[in-house]
Amino acid sequence: MKKYMVIYNPSSGRETAGSKAFQACKYVMEKTDTEITFFATKKKNDAFITATKACDEGYDLIIACGGDGTVHEVVNGIMNSENITKLAILPSGTINDFAEQLCIPSIPEEFANLLLNPKFEPIDLGFLGDKYFMNVVCGGAFTNIPHKVNIDAKTIFGKYAYYFQAALEIPGQIEKSYNIKYTIDGEEYNIDTVLFLISNTSSAGGFKYLSPKAKFNDGYLDIIIIEKAPATDLFQIFTGVFNGTHINHPKVHYHQAKNIDIECEQELIIDIDGELGGKTPINLTSVYRPLEILVP
Repeated sequence: MKKYMVIYNPSSGRETAGSKAFQACKYVMEKTDTEITFFATKKKNDAFITATKACDEGYDLIIACGGDGTVHEVVNGIMNSENITKLAILPSGTINDFAEQLCIPSIPEEFANLLLNPKFEPIDLGFLGDKYFMNVVCGGAFTNIPHKVNIDAKTIFGKYAYYFQAALEIPGQIEKSYNIKYTIDGEEYNIDTVLFLISNTSSAGGFKYLSPKAKFNDGYLDIIIIEKAPATDLFQIFTGVFNGTHINHPKVHYHQAKNIDIECEQELIIDIDGELGGKTPINLTSVYRPLEILVP
């Protein structure tokens, strides 16, 4: 008999995560001999601790049901164990960047069909300090937005709560810049920076083409650096994000690398997969395909 652990965030997806998880798993249990354990997160690190324990206890699969924050904790919990268990993501958060990249369905019955006919693919992870990340690390303008939008706003407005908050802060955000030294696979760059993002996939913050060359299994991280520029240039860059043309702008620097060091003259707080991830200086490395994930 196979054993699955479902870790879900009851406040995710306008509070529908639990219902979606139960529906999908009920469908699976009606058709297969599978033991499924459910765990609802209540506080920070619950998903991390539960995922590690499930790996140690020999579960065949861990299903993360929630947004990017829940998935981030589950991934780190899996990688914290000596027994790296396979992962499935049932998207149910405000924004589900990684799941969307893999075209993982959020409809319970469609997700259940993936479990009934499982196919897994190895994926890369990024590593920063003592944490792994699936999708993105960023610093600079607008990276405070995920931490200023409360749960009630996300429940009512979904991802548009983030966009509304960002629109409110545009005047103050684009005035800021940071003197940053980047060492990208041994090459040094000193850039007066408005914003930088290090991505494992092309999508971040709900924008599908933010790092258009990025692939989740090529062994590289993609780094985008937006240099300080006049407001008219920044407007061109930010509107280009919707179709990926922003990387052609002369004030945008785009690199692919396996190792990245970032040092900043000012104190700069880092965001890692939507969670607070410490401050500069930081070192990031690409970890080649350490984890298998359920795919369509």
